[in-house]
Amino acid sequence: MSPAAYEPSKPAFGVSLAPGPLFVVAMWRGGSSLLYALLNKHPQVALTFEADLWLLRSVFRKPAAYCDWAARWEFWNSALTRHGITASDLPGGVADYATAFTAVHRAYAARKGAVIWGDKSPVYSDSLPELARLFPQARFIIQWRDPVATANAIARAAQAGFKRPGAYLRGIIGYQVLKSGVDFLLSRGQPVCQVTYEELTSDTAKVMEEVCRFLEIPYLDELADLRGADRSAILTDLPSAHHSLLRGDEIVRTPRPVILDQAVRQKINGYVNLWKRRYDGQWPPSVLADADDVALPRLSERIGDQVAYRAVRVFEQFRHVCYSYAPLAVLQSYRNQRRNLSTSSQ
Repeated sequence: MSPAAYEPSKPAFGVSLAPGPLFVVAMWRGGSSLLYALLNKHPQVALTFEADLWLLRSVFRKPAAYCDWAARWEFWNSALTRHGITASDLPGGVADYATAFTAVHRAYAARKGAVIWGDKSPVYSDSLPELARLFPQARFIIQWRDPVATANAIARAAQAGFKRPGAYLRGIIGYQVLKSGVDFLLSRGQPVCQVTYEELTSDTAKVMEEVCRFLEIPYLDELADLRGADRSAILTDLPSAHHSLLRGDEIVRTPRPVILDQAVRQKINGYVNLWKRRYDGQWPPSVLADADDVALPRLSERIGDQVAYRAVRVFEQFRHVCYSYAPLAVLQSYRNQRRNLSTSSQ
């Protein structure tokens, strides 16, 4: 079946799907899962949770007859199973990422009778320009969080068993990359709504009203409360504490205990001070006490961090290519070995 012949599921009677996707983006541990859970309570919204087909987009460079993107997508993060996506939701004969993403996510939204379709994930944080070019009618919700609080959340997740190579670099250098991407979107007139995690937790109703105005959908009081939120698509193979707060029905508004060591805090505050000077105090949304006493990162330190960040990203991208091309049997064997090593080390 050719892409042109594919007919996705139809939405409820009288409902027209949005012409382009919605991407909800933040840094890792930036609190966007909370925004996702609240926003997805709206009957006109059906976002997937970190479906992340974007990471495997190199699979579409394979000849069409060998483009097993759906099987690899499921193997990567169980995206199809987690969202109840069936074979009938998948288009046949698709040879490019944009067509596959659009078909599957529109079908997922249509099944709910929703208008707004798309994905929530931090993986888009360094890819906003590419997404805007692929989806010129896309809309973006960007959620910022105080960089120190983000790094502290990364440290807390690591304590719970969820560790990512180069996590701190992603949280520091990646923060500036996300800002550059947002500036690119704004420069070309792409619809962007920017919110902060701090305001989302302190004045949830206000932020959700702002988000609904941006999406041109009616605000509902229930969007300010986690009760009744569907969290069935959240990854279940992560440590139980990773999304423990999100799995509850209470929005935690009190600050988390700080477990970062002093050196990490000083490094982050140095970057925050640098960025605030660069953006005339308008960004990032962080309270930096005694900024005059905070040392800026040295040029050599900034260059070293940039090089290390790029090395981390290149390694991750190489890993994604491997998951797009290596035989699935080999990948399964590799995954089993890692799990066995992890189990034996506990």
